Amino acid sequence: GQTVYANGPSLYVAGDQRWRAMWGIRPDVRPQAPATELYKFDISGSGKPRFVAGGKVDGWLINQYALSEWDGNLRVATTAGQPWDRTGSTVSTVYVLHENAGQLRELGKVGGLGKGERIYAVRFIGPTGYVVTFRQTDPLYTVDLTDPRAPAVTGELKITGYSAYLHPIADGQLLGVGQEAGNTGRIQGLQVSLFDVRDVAKPTRLTQYTLKSERTEAEFDPHAFLYWAPRGLVVLPISSGMLVLAVHDATISEAGTVGAP
Repeated sequence: GQTVYANGPSLYVAGDQRWRAMWGIRPDVRPQAPATELYKFDISGSGKPRFVAGGKVDGWLINQYALSEWDGNLRVATTAGQPWDRTGSTVSTVYVLHENAGQLRELGKVGGLGKGERIYAVRFIGPTGYVVTFRQTDPLYTVDLTDPRAPAVTGELKITGYSAYLHPIADGQLLGVGQEAGNTGRIQGLQVSLFDVRDVAKPTRLTQYTLKSERTEAEFDPHAFLYWAPRGLVVLPISSGMLVLAVHDATISEAGTVGAP
């Protein structure tokens, strides 16, 4: 498995078998569409982990944030189609799986997210899911998962660029770290966006901070991201050291930098 997610009593191991979809490795083997295999283990006790159930969904995962167990069900966000496809055939789906007789069975799903795009970031917070897809523009989708049998997309915000990591902060706000991009999808540099998600039907971007020709490791590794809530500070590693941003109300401002040694 490539991805591990745990919430305390449960641990999930996921393997998307993306290598099976690769062209050219063996000319005699027809490439398969990626599918993600999921295995649930009970780690609540002090003994060995206990296998509980397994299942499979179409598509591949972006990272562990594409998995979330809530109210006894597992939510999974995947992109289906060939990972390198540029023909517009990719599409993303949010599944809800329920454990039953040793199987993780589909309880409900909502598809059609970001046709021709792929997932760049996911965050599940309680009964709501937030999914970012990107190819040229960045739709931020809000997904209502209150009824696990009938999940539904309730809102969509289209902006340039994308968020590769989403982090919840106070008062119904969501912070996105990624890249700004032009209308053609060409990336331009670091982008930190502040979203208002209190109304799941109308997510909005309150403000953004950009830094041209720059990236941060936090796009790929959430351990590189720091949010210090008491001071409203965000710390991100960049090529020249550490960037410190102040997030207050509906604003993002540069608080300072710490140079690399």
